[in-house]
Amino acid sequence: MPKFPTLFVAIGLSVGALQIPQHAVAADPCGGVDTKLTSQRKSEFAKLVAKSLDQNIRPSRVDVQEFMQSGTWTVVYAELPVADPGYFFFDASSGRPVFKEVWGGVAEKGEAPEIARWARDLGANKAISSCFADTVAVAE
Repeated sequence: MPKFPTLFVAIGLSVGALQIPQHAVAADPCGGVDTKLTSQRKSEFAKLVAKSLDQNIRPSRVDVQEFMQSGTWTVVYAELPVADPGYFFFDASSGRPVFKEVWGGVAEKGEAPEIARWARDLGANKAISSCFADTVAVAE
């Protein structure tokens, strides 16, 4: 008995298994968001975070650890010597980054839509709001 029909069926099943519908693969919530933290960005946003605080903190004491940018909006995660770490929101639609708000804490994955809505209510665009929400929401 020839093995060719069996081989063709096996190959056909293997190829068919590799064809996964596009909707079955979750989209990257940070797709299209620039998340590259360069030394220049780290320095620039350490100054902006320090300026946004009510206390007199030197930028060298601000440790920027994460960066997200989409359109005119930037979110950075920074550790500070005087407070809990937080995500600082800046909008540069005026031509220069302006501090808008800070968010601290953690959330559960199920809270991500609510967190994204909070960021959208600040005026942040959908891309950065979704990326931020996915970043802060941890698995339950």
